[in-house]
Amino acid sequence: MFSPLEQFLVVPLTSLTFFNTNVSYFLISNFTLMLAIVVFISSIGYNLNGSSGKIFTNFSLFLNDYYTFIITIIRENFVKRGFYFLPYLFVLISFLLIANLLGMVPYSFALTSHFAITLFLSFLSFFSSLIVGFQRHGLSFFDLFLPNGAPFALAPFLIVVEIISFIARLFSLAIRLFANIMSGHTLLKILAGFGWILLIKLASLLGFVPVIVVFVITGLEIVIAFLQAYVFTVLSAIYLNEALQLH
Repeated sequence: MFSPLEQFLVVPLTSLTFFNTNVSYFLISNFTLMLAIVVFISSIGYNLNGSSGKIFTNFSLFLNDYYTFIITIIRENFVKRGFYFLPYLFVLISFLLIANLLGMVPYSFALTSHFAITLFLSFLSFFSSLIVGFQRHGLSFFDLFLPNGAPFALAPFLIVVEIISFIARLFSLAIRLFANIMSGHTLLKILAGFGWILLIKLASLLGFVPVIVVFVITGLEIVIAFLQAYVFTVLSAIYLNEALQLH
């Protein structure tokens, strides 16, 4: 790689053609391959829950603790009726966590470093809150854009500001996850290349300094992988709760 950003390029791996034509009907890229791997690992984890054997039993215990963790998120961010969203939040945080961690594997592909994926997930949370809000409150859902006790003279200005901030959620969720994953991987690539050059050129202990920094930042990136999945899920839960309660 000549640029740290090349690790985020979508590269075609193979394609299928039919009837001896030059048109590719089924294209497989590193993007689609990683997406399939993330979905496959998620489904394997769910299917192994409750399996027999020591390894499977330990894995089931882990899933139970994981399930309890998701329930804790719901209890902390919902006043009532929050368990209706348990399947969605469970799948959301699982997908993000697996995608973030697999992106840390050398020579793999960071799926959540692409704005298309993070924006799609943000769309799901955003429009889910809209659907829930209109289904539960009808046109009264628009009361969300006018704070209680606000002066009538400031109502037009406040409504515009609230609508803009509400729509901004759609992009803030996506940009936060995308920017953190992409910047972290880029920094790791730059420092790893710099450390390798020092080791080759200087052949001294000075070259190990960037390598140590790379290990430290790698640990930090693993923490960020967990943290960003948690933050994305918690904010989605908050937005859904706001659509339920209108405050």
